[in-house]
Amino acid sequence: MKLRAQSLGWTSGRKTVVDDVSLEIGSGETFGIVGPNGSGKSTLLRLLTGLLPRASGQVYLDDSPLTQLSRRAIAQRVAFVEQMADTTEALRVRDAVELGRTPWLSALAPFGPEDRRIVNDALVATDLVHLTDRTWSTLSGGERQRAHIARAVAQQPGLLILDEPTNHLDIHHQLSLLRLVSRLSVTVVMALHDLNQALRCDRLGIMEQGRLVACGSPAQVLTPQRIAAIFRVHVTPLHDPLDNTTLFRFHAFEDTPRHPFSVR
Repeated sequence: MKLRAQSLGWTSGRKTVVDDVSLEIGSGETFGIVGPNGSGKSTLLRLLTGLLPRASGQVYLDDSPLTQLSRRAIAQRVAFVEQMADTTEALRVRDAVELGRTPWLSALAPFGPEDRRIVNDALVATDLVHLTDRTWSTLSGGERQRAHIARAVAQQPGLLILDEPTNHLDIHHQLSLLRLVSRLSVTVVMALHDLNQALRCDRLGIMEQGRLVACGSPAQVLTPQRIAAIFRVHVTPLHDPLDNTTLFRFHAFEDTPRHPFSVR
């Protein structure tokens, strides 16, 4: 599914949170959004799903304006996992994941064997089979996050939007989640704090003070100079001979006063 945003903006009181953001994301692409805390990443994701009132600009899904689609039609196309999502405390994990099938159900198409298969596949993909009958109140933060992602996978969207999806996850499940996302046959947009994880994306957009200040491949966007200017840290690119990838090591300004990428 293609996604296009045109001149998106949103204000809270007198503060502009997202300011005139336009971008295009191709079908099947994994697009990462990075930026410092408060740069507008989460708000931009909510604008892309049509969840914020009084927004300016327009969002298009495969050239269809989001504003012309019903909430059911949007839910059949877009799954959104928020950073602080929650659900009913008494719900079981399986029940929570089954909610992902809701947009596809009706009186003429009730929950059936195919829906059950899709839910089971989502539980397997997110390593939750052993927690199927656990109630929500007994889960850790990381387990709840994985359940929300399983619900989104069960929804079978064309566009998957994730806000800080690796938050609360241990290293094993962070890597498993990123591997899962890379294998899904969907368009993915996700906000990330970890710049090393962002290097795995097809393309990145970087937010600063509500504006999209750069967009391109990870190598084009995450230059040492730009990281120093926006994130206020120095970075040393390192090469991993195991898989021929680049990794970043970060240094505080005060720890490396003679670093060649110093910002005064």
